[in-house]
Amino acid sequence: METAVIVAGGKKTPDDYRALLEALRADGGRLRVIGADEGALWLLERGFSLDRAVGDFDTAGEAGLERLRAAGVPCLVLPAEKDETDTEFAYGEAKRLGARRVVLYGALGDRFDHSLSNVQLLYRIARDGLAGFVAGPAHRIYLFGPGEHRLRSRFPFVSLIPFSPEVRGVALEGFRYALRGETLSWGMGRGVSNEPAAPEGIIRLEAGWLLVVESRDLEHRDRVTAGRAGEEAGDAAAGDGTGALAEP
Repeated sequence: METAVIVAGGKKTPDDYRALLEALRADGGRLRVIGADEGALWLLERGFSLDRAVGDFDTAGEAGLERLRAAGVPCLVLPAEKDETDTEFAYGEAKRLGARRVVLYGALGDRFDHSLSNVQLLYRIARDGLAGFVAGPAHRIYLFGPGEHRLRSRFPFVSLIPFSPEVRGVALEGFRYALRGETLSWGMGRGVSNEPAAPEGIIRLEAGWLLVVESRDLEHRDRVTAGRAGEEAGDAAAGDGTGALAEP
């Protein structure tokens, strides 16, 4: 499958991005990478290849744009005042290049308005007949329409959030909390924080649009890791009676 990865200016890490690329390449098919404004510079600075850069480059700046050009990256420079976001224009480029699947990486960040707009872009992708999802270090977000969908989640939490006012006939298999032909509506939290209970989960719905959010709590994990490291360091220091870390 022809896949385009659009790297935006939200939260991202090199290790997570590298793992994403490996997983996409394992699926086969051609892979193209489009950097949207700061996302393009992020790729360049970390040694990742990209096929083109798109944006008004208000975040990357003129110096960043010149660095991209000097590296031989084709750049589509947009006016600062425009009717679509840089990520939307990048999606247009992905379609023009023949992508059948679009991955939005680094699409969620500190600007909630941009984050929400990028999630809503999944609806446009789906209506165009393409596959797509939003990816980041702590999440994967999919938009499912009527039918059966299979999910092999590597995340501890899976939430179902209605994208349309009502999502009818929702049924789950392979999750800790089952649903059998339920209706999920705006304002309901019933589908939040489910958990995978099998290698592959099955999600069915009869009508509506459903956001499926795989997530992990990075801050909690980091706090736990740091706490354990501190305890181990303290134990090692106390173990030799000198207050210094013992040799391994």
